[in-house]
Amino acid sequence: MNGTLSAPAKFREACLTCPMFLTTPEFLPQHRAQRHQTLELITAAEARGQHRLAEMNRQVLGNLDTIITSLDTEAAGHAG
Repeated sequence: MNGTLSAPAKFREACLTCPMFLTTPEFLPQHRAQRHQTLELITAAEARGQHRLAEMNRQVLGNLDTIITSLDTEAAGHAG
């Protein structure tokens, strides 16, 4: 992994900040997997001294955390 994003990854991460982005609890596994990958990217970037790349991915991580928390809350509301 060289720390750069492919075109599909750039578009996928742009969706995380789009006001039109909709998702549902059924996609929680994919969001959690992307969160895990993002944490790995941050760790690798920091180890290489790529502070800007790490910061960009921290923003992605924050967006994913917001999405996951929201979907967890929604799923819990439907379960009870």
